[in-house]
Amino acid sequence: MQAFSSKKLDVRVPHSKGLPLTDENKFGEDAESTQWIGVDLDGTLAVAEPWQGFEHIGKPVPNMMKRLRIWIDMGYRVKIVTARAQNPEQAVPPIQKWLQKHGLPDLEITNAKDMDMIELWDDRCVQVIPNTGNPVGPASDPYRSK
Repeated sequence: MQAFSSKKLDVRVPHSKGLPLTDENKFGEDAESTQWIGVDLDGTLAVAEPWQGFEHIGKPVPNMMKRLRIWIDMGYRVKIVTARAQNPEQAVPPIQKWLQKHGLPDLEITNAKDMDMIELWDDRCVQVIPNTGNPVGPASDPYRSK
């Protein structure tokens, strides 16, 4: 595995291998083969920059690139989840090129979640405690002010 700098990166990996985390509560290898981890593009896997069109994607975020490579090496199915994919004809080819340029495999690119997604890594998400609407940990509202 390639090091990105001399600084040790703290990389966490999913804790759900073998657990029934799909909404259908499946167990075993059949469930694991359909489960996947979603990774946002802009602001998560790539540095977010002001919109310059579909062809422009920011530089890789080293910690997220390392984490993604670890997941792939461990056999996890990973998808790029990005709002860009609402226009797949324009969005997907530049993303595929960007992935290839940065040594990543040809990952599925989508803008949708489904029942088999076990995690979503995204700079805009706020995780909530199930069935409560309450955020996990302190809720910061960096984008909203009164």
